[in-house]
Amino acid sequence: MTVVLAIDALEYEKIEEFDCENLKQVTYGKTDISEFDQPRTMVLWSSFMTGENKEEEILAKGDEEMWNTEFKIGETFFSNFKNPKIIDLPGFSYDRSQHEKERELMKEFFEEAENDEEKKEIREEYNQHGLKHHRKVKEQFLNSLKKDHDFVLGYFSAADVIGHLNFGNRVLMKMIYDDLDEIAQEIKEIRDDNLLVLSDHGMEGVGMFGDHNEYGFWSFDDGCNLDEPQLTDFADFLVNLEKNGELKN
Repeated sequence: MTVVLAIDALEYEKIEEFDCENLKQVTYGKTDISEFDQPRTMVLWSSFMTGENKEEEILAKGDEEMWNTEFKIGETFFSNFKNPKIIDLPGFSYDRSQHEKERELMKEFFEEAENDEEKKEIREEYNQHGLKHHRKVKEQFLNSLKKDHDFVLGYFSAADVIGHLNFGNRVLMKMIYDDLDEIAQEIKEIRDDNLLVLSDHGMEGVGMFGDHNEYGFWSFDDGCNLDEPQLTDFADFLVNLEKNGELKN
């Protein structure tokens, strides 16, 4: 089995700051996303799964319609596996209702809240909504590792969702990163398989808030020849692992 821990907005500097050893693994570093003019979540994950830059195609749909993007398995590198399991990935199996609620609460926070007390209430609802979904995906992902799949990808959005309104809250962000680091540890406790940890982009602070930056994070549980890879490099990398029989038994 190959396992991908796909984490939205996982920030390289935060991983170092919080010393997330399980996320760092044997080989780790920053990804190069300079080929994209706008590092948007749907653009980046769509490009990852297809192995092609999909920015023009995705952005042409507009801000709202892009979230209805749903690639068929034959359009992705997942089709090279016999029994893949892809959990909540934007552009493939994403829970759009979750995203719509997040956007609704963000709009209320920035455009409709009239005072600090209202902002506080909206932020609390927003955070609880994101954390509840995180726990749901975590349970499904870890259970999938115990089943007969040859490829499992779990997409976790909490670092991005919580980060947008709380990136300056070090205690809360450390809680998120510690939990993601524990997930990486649990993967290894369940299975001794190849693990790729990958983010679409990182995040930089803008006061209390967070915004997308111009690089992502990746790590692999073994030595490999990737050096500041692009997101579109990982499709061939993962397929070649499978075809060449280099996966761990």
